[in-house]
Amino acid sequence: MNFTRFLIVISAVCVINHQPPANAQMAGTGAGAGAGTRAAAPRRINFNEAQRMLGNQTEGNLGNQPNRFSRTRLSTGQVLEIYYPISVRSSGKKSRSIAVPGYGLLYESELAMKESARPHHVLEDLIPDGREFVNNIPALITRLEKRLGGARLNYSSASIKRLDAWIRGYHGSHTTAQTDPRLFQELSAYYGEVLRREINGQWKVHEEKVSAGHIQLEPNIAAIINGRPREIKPWSSVLTALYDEDKRGTKLSDYFLSDSGLK
Repeated sequence: MNFTRFLIVISAVCVINHQPPANAQMAGTGAGAGAGTRAAAPRRINFNEAQRMLGNQTEGNLGNQPNRFSRTRLSTGQVLEIYYPISVRSSGKKSRSIAVPGYGLLYESELAMKESARPHHVLEDLIPDGREFVNNIPALITRLEKRLGGARLNYSSASIKRLDAWIRGYHGSHTTAQTDPRLFQELSAYYGEVLRREINGQWKVHEEKVSAGHIQLEPNIAAIINGRPREIKPWSSVLTALYDEDKRGTKLSDYFLSDSGLK
């Protein structure tokens, strides 16, 4: 492994090891049903600025690992996390020390810090309320038709290929990060409704427990397929087609075959 590649790898490892000690593993991204608006993300500051913010206050009143990590509730009510600089040595014959600079994370409050650390569901920002989404499916499909040029969609499985062509053109001028959440809702509504009709299913709002006090309402479809009850997540297929860089370009019509049990 050359040194440039090694530096990239070891930097990534250091960043991972520089994470807060609290369990911050996420189930996805986004605000859960009943959770209200997602708290603002913490502001990242450099190490020297973080040290200055401490002033004469007692560092680590919420948690402290000397010379590694500290979490401090400031007199302003904000919470400051400080990650100290670390150094590691590369392996091999030409071993050398690599320094990773320290930094700080400034949260608006303890509540904001806890909200940032809790697990999040992938739909929290995209479809905050599954019940509202299901109720709005006709309106969402009408919006999608306007987006596609005004021509009516006929709810056939073949019409999914029309979405494939449109998404291919959309991806040609937009990155996944630029994908409009409203487009995601519109496509999920139409794809899901075509799927529901194809398998004679029913929309079912599933309560998915994300964490204590946070439940995400998923708009799923319940149906009997090949003699067995299934609960399908049509939004998951649309999510992959729109946002997954590794599967970018995969057609919704391919997912439709799998979701409907035709493949």
